Amino acid sequence: GRLDKACALIADIPAMKSMVGSMAAKAERLKHNRFTIALFGAFSAGKSSFANALIGDKVLPVSPNPTTAAINKIMPPDDRNPHGTAKVKMKSRETVTQDILLSLEALGYREADLEAALRTIRALSPVEIGENGKPHFTFLKAVERGWLAAESELGREIMADMAQFREYVADETKSCFVEHIELYYSSPLTDLGIVLVDTPGADSINARHTGVAFNYIKNADAVLFVTYYNHAFSQADREFLLQLGRVKDSFEMDKMFFIVNAADLADSSEELDAVVKHVEANLLKYGIRNPRIYPLSSLNALEAKQSGAADKLAQSGIVSFERRFMQFAFRELAGLAVDSARNDLQRSIAMMREWISGAEADETERRERLNKLRETHANAIRLIEQTGTEQEERALQQEIRELLYYVKQRVYYRFGELYNMAFNPSALKDDGRDTKRALRAAWFELVRLVSFNLSQEILATTLRIEKFIHRTARTMDAEIAGRVKRLWPSYDSRPYEEAALATPQTDERIECAEADEKLLAAYFKNAKHFFEGAGKEKLKAELEKRLLQPVSEALDRNAERLEKDYTAQLRRLAEQLAERHRQWAQEHLEGASAALELQIDLEQLRQREQQLESLLN
Repeated sequence: GRLDKACALIADIPAMKSMVGSMAAKAERLKHNRFTIALFGAFSAGKSSFANALIGDKVLPVSPNPTTAAINKIMPPDDRNPHGTAKVKMKSRETVTQDILLSLEALGYREADLEAALRTIRALSPVEIGENGKPHFTFLKAVERGWLAAESELGREIMADMAQFREYVADETKSCFVEHIELYYSSPLTDLGIVLVDTPGADSINARHTGVAFNYIKNADAVLFVTYYNHAFSQADREFLLQLGRVKDSFEMDKMFFIVNAADLADSSEELDAVVKHVEANLLKYGIRNPRIYPLSSLNALEAKQSGAADKLAQSGIVSFERRFMQFAFRELAGLAVDSARNDLQRSIAMMREWISGAEADETERRERLNKLRETHANAIRLIEQTGTEQEERALQQEIRELLYYVKQRVYYRFGELYNMAFNPSALKDDGRDTKRALRAAWFELVRLVSFNLSQEILATTLRIEKFIHRTARTMDAEIAGRVKRLWPSYDSRPYEEAALATPQTDERIECAEADEKLLAAYFKNAKHFFEGAGKEKLKAELEKRLLQPVSEALDRNAERLEKDYTAQLRRLAEQLAERHRQWAQEHLEGASAALELQIDLEQLRQREQQLESLLN
């Protein structure tokens, strides 16, 4: 309200055009505050029940197998999307084909097209599938069962009611064809402007979900990781937490919350404390220091909200989480926008006082000031025009090369661990399965793990690069302002505000020849010989030689791409900074000139200055 009033007071002053624009944008943001919460966690962590507890209603059904799950966004309803309606975006035919071929490859099958792939899926038997391949097998069999019904819907956006929404979420023969769903649902949470995103989880096999997960980690206002009471972190959980640890320090504010679900299973408060300490110790292993951990029972919380039992709600543990979370969302985050708006108000008042002072001077002094002002403005514009970025671009490119050098070291360092995960006893049992196919599947899994690790490292690095760019831009902005201010002491520019930078398309493909079946077979006579003898270590040394060069080439490709893209973004930022300073200098000139030439209503200006002062206080 105060910002709207301030805008109305100065809207008709041409010299305050950019100030009005800035305050109006902040007022709009504060009024229609959209706040995005991204939920992450393993399939078995109870994310859906936790989402339901937050909303206070059984909205999300228990999700299907995570390999078939889609992204669900629960949104505030609006005029075009009433309460209880959903938009279901189906995958394109091309996307489904890509998903199918990748999952078949993970099982050791290479097919050229969709028709051949569907024939292979029909012939698949669970007997032939190793432990690593089970999620892919589940996905492929869901595709087989749902194909006839889904084929005509691929690529479409379908409007659904609540019953249909639940089917698209809970029936895996439908959900495996869904890209994402937006459900519009009125609740105490969404009515505050909060959007809740339920991600498919760390254990999703969908390669695209890697980029989607990173996008939500980067852009969501809050990241909530849900783990189940006393469950050990899965491999997928560990990889996700490792990524959170990589990126945590890149954010200005700590926006991560950790939920220990089903805390009612604890027999005593001592047992619960021990579990929380265990989770905390594990998070520390992944570089997550001082985490905010909340043990709670989603089921008890939902039950208590639906029955209105306040004492049971407090016992569920959700109240302390919600209180702290709301404080973070509506005090700490909104507080940043409020502080920025106060600074705009203070600048507006300072400008008006300068104009009043100029208008109150005698005629001779006004003429002298006016001549001096025009000369100063012309010199200031020349100073602003001199802004170059050659030095900053070189520093940025050096920073990118250095960061990717360390990425290479970390990827090489993890190779042994990833090899052990791919070539493990459960994937290569002597149980009558096709050994050649099992070895091919293990090789595919190794390439996938190395590629995934590389992509996570590169994505985490983009945040560090963006932090470097913002530091550079803030320094450039302060230098321009400082140069102009030394020349023109009353010049006052708004502080640098970070705008989102676009994450470049990364390319973590590892271009390596398919593992030679003869090579794999040469080291693998049988499982006992391989795991107890020297076969496993010898094959590791051989595959390491084959993979490290392609990894190096992938990093070089990405370095080139990141340098080109981020250098262009830095240049654009520098141009925008110079343009903003030119605009502020011009408005400064117009406002002060109007006052010195007595083209303003002095009494009205005094009244407005006092009204702005009272709004500020």
